[in-house]
Amino acid sequence: MVTTGQLNSALSACGYGTVGSSVANVIVNQINNMTGSINEAAMFLAQLIHESGGFQHRREINGAALSYAPYYGRGYIQLTHDYNYRAASMALFGDERLINNPDMVSDSVEMSMRVSVWFWEARVRPEGGPSSNNFGLTTKAINGELEPPGSDLARRRYNLYVKVANALGVGNIAPY
Repeated sequence: MVTTGQLNSALSACGYGTVGSSVANVIVNQINNMTGSINEAAMFLAQLIHESGGFQHRREINGAALSYAPYYGRGYIQLTHDYNYRAASMALFGDERLINNPDMVSDSVEMSMRVSVWFWEARVRPEGGPSSNNFGLTTKAINGELEPPGSDLARRRYNLYVKVANALGVGNIAPY
């Protein structure tokens, strides 16, 4: 189980400020409901910290100007592209409300986390990273060819993971 204290310790270890108790509670509750594995929690948390700038951004910067707008990155995992919005919406609501209102993903901490958990469970976990203790597979599932193994951004993500894993007390930190 991840605690709010561990979350804020992880954020501090990664060079970010802490989050308030209401935000921390939502994040921690969603993580603890998603997994009982502290290592998977560390992987997930590291990816969210990277994508959201330490839980400071729920929208991709300059997203509305990007070629894939209006389905630019939103939520803590930065859900992107119409096919992901549609799949998340169908899984979470049984309809296309996120296609019709993509801003809904970033309107609240709760929704940003719900969509991030959905993406992890539907798109990241099936690629085997958490189950095989391979952090690189989680990065590949999130950003594919944009961050190949050994790239500066992939190394940055991994370094965040190591800091988060240490803050959470993970004993079997995934190798790079």
